[in-house]
Amino acid sequence: MKKRKLGNTDIHLSAIGFGGAPIGNLFEKLDDSTCYKTLESCNDSNINLYDTSPYYGNGLSEHRLGNFLKTLKSDSYYLSTKVGRYLTPQKEENINRGKWAGGLNFSPNVDYSYDGVMKSFEQSLHRLNTSKIDICLIHDVDTYTYGEQVDHYFKIAMKGAYKAISKLKEEKVIKAIGVGVNNSDICKRFAEEGDFDCILLAGRYTLLDQSALDDCLPIAEEKNIGIILGGVFNSGILAKGIGDNITYFYDKIPESIKIKYNEILSICNRYNVSVPAAALQFCYANKQVASLVIGMDREDQIDNNISNLNIKIPNDLWNELKNANIIDERCTLPKS
Repeated sequence: MKKRKLGNTDIHLSAIGFGGAPIGNLFEKLDDSTCYKTLESCNDSNINLYDTSPYYGNGLSEHRLGNFLKTLKSDSYYLSTKVGRYLTPQKEENINRGKWAGGLNFSPNVDYSYDGVMKSFEQSLHRLNTSKIDICLIHDVDTYTYGEQVDHYFKIAMKGAYKAISKLKEEKVIKAIGVGVNNSDICKRFAEEGDFDCILLAGRYTLLDQSALDDCLPIAEEKNIGIILGGVFNSGILAKGIGDNITYFYDKIPESIKIKYNEILSICNRYNVSVPAAALQFCYANKQVASLVIGMDREDQIDNNISNLNIKIPNDLWNELKNANIIDERCTLPKS
């Protein structure tokens, strides 16, 4: 497994990282055995980044991940979690689980204040059964989550959450601080106002959406902020194609995106290359990107993703995608 340095840090991440949303029962209830087998396969495949959040299954993802990681040597992996929501006990019938098919009986409370973030972080330590969290990210301060209220939450996060995680880093409780968001423009605002080590950006540097080129990636390059990409399949379409239950940013696929996907599929088919393979290799070709965090809930997905990242893809395929305006001319193209 290839590794890259994360920005200015001493952290070297595997090309593929484990995204913990699925083991929080995202869309589907998973049994513990399936989750632990998947995590064991990650470790066996030399994946060394495990990313989670209190929000994933209202603590379930952190709980399951912690139970697994306690069986490993602490220097064999990097653990990333997020702050911005702390959990309080709740009766099961009163919990609005949203897109989570199940989870622990807690409710999330949005809180980006200093005290709220410290509370969230301490809770995470307990659920994760660890005294070590390597990367701490301010979670979901973006338009995707808060719409027109994003400015309100941004100001609170910089006054509270940023100061809290900066103190944790100063005290060497954590190794790196950053943000985990769904919109690239907010990354520029955070980078301009704070001193961050990394950004976990979901879905904005993919074969279907390269909006990060306009704001996030330039300032990250200027300040040597490490990039971790999530949502490299745009919540499903680039992995599974177009279907009744397939989404784009967890919502119905727009017609314009269907057209664009079909163009990608047509070009890939001409070279006998799968779309998921092209999607992964395109993202990792950018040298700013330290790791691709992928939500995986089955053992075979790990093998498939590793294989797709490493198969040879003809240079002509990338040139065709660029000529068809699928890939922005500013992008770094993979080379076989």
